[in-house]
Amino acid sequence: MKPLLVAALIASSGVVVAGCGASSRPSVEPDLAGKPRWAGCHSRSIGSIDYVSGARGKPTVRAALAPYRTAGDHVVVVPARPHQNRRWLLVDEANHIHASLGLEHGGHGWLVGSAETCAR
Repeated sequence: MKPLLVAALIASSGVVVAGCGASSRPSVEPDLAGKPRWAGCHSRSIGSIDYVSGARGKPTVRAALAPYRTAGDHVVVVPARPHQNRRWLLVDEANHIHASLGLEHGGHGWLVGSAETCAR
């Protein structure tokens, strides 16, 4: 009985060691690889923008975001969650956020209601 138990332990430890071997694929943290982040930002500037009643906004979200865009960036939309409005993140090619904007449609077009930018 004891030799059988020893053989089983040796066999199972071989399987465990084989499972810990090196992989030819690179290891990537899935939570960090795909999510934009504020990198290289020592401080952020946050502004809230008020408009007069009936203010005319831009006809599209793209037009409302245009003054905040930089060459080569792309837009990532973060859906609304409880107690948090939807956000439009302007992200560079390295997936670093340079602006986070809150937009609203007041009946006369799209307006930027809040802007958070990296103050480098």
